[in-house]
Amino acid sequence: TVRDTVLTGRMTYRTIGSAGKPVSMGSYDISANRALNVSFINCSQTNDINDRRYWGIFGSNYCKNLRYDGCSFSRFDAHMGVANASIRNSTMGHAGVNAIGCGTFTIENSTINGWNFISLRGDYGSTWEGEIIIRNCVFIPGGGAKNNATLIGGSYSGMHDFGYTCYMPERIVIDGLHIKDGNANENYAGPAVFGNFNPKNTSSDYVEKFPYVMTKEVIAKGVRSDSGKPLRISDNTYMFRNVKLRVLDKKKK
Repeated sequence: TVRDTVLTGRMTYRTIGSAGKPVSMGSYDISANRALNVSFINCSQTNDINDRRYWGIFGSNYCKNLRYDGCSFSRFDAHMGVANASIRNSTMGHAGVNAIGCGTFTIENSTINGWNFISLRGDYGSTWEGEIIIRNCVFIPGGGAKNNATLIGGSYSGMHDFGYTCYMPERIVIDGLHIKDGNANENYAGPAVFGNFNPKNTSSDYVEKFPYVMTKEVIAKGVRSDSGKPLRISDNTYMFRNVKLRVLDKKKK
């Protein structure tokens, strides 16, 4: 357990990546690897959590039961998987919430400033085998920059063998979420539960070699948006056609 501690994010730099093109790089001030029951309680960082000149402060691999409580950090990131995680009473900055893994991921009484509310890492198959619970949170897409609101982002072509079956969260439960999407693009159709994980997967002509196990249902109540537009499934209606969205407090016409 790390408690009442102030840490410092590190500056990003530009270098040439493996594809021969310039990329941003950086290093973590906090790293957790193959660790169990890791908690950060009432911790913060010295620099602005929304300053994009600084790399996301936290990265982890192969951990179980990661917990933020009362923290103000630029990032939560579970690279190579986490079994169970929670973020409570916290604020996440520009690098947002990034994860793959399994079990239950709970985000409660927290403010998220990432491009997505949660990004499932595409470099590991955008997989979460379990449940995601969002309760009494605020989502500021892109930290207030011009950006459409997407709750769960990621990418999955179905053509690459990651060596394991890749899952969407089996169930997503949302109980209280304020989406500050007043600075969305002109053609904005409203907040989407899922991003467009595969723009090519738009008809039965597209066949995944390694099928994605899709979400069964999304249960939502207490969701409001500054745009006034209701929650919807995705821009890619075909890919998510079998996902049931149940809005429990939907007004009857």
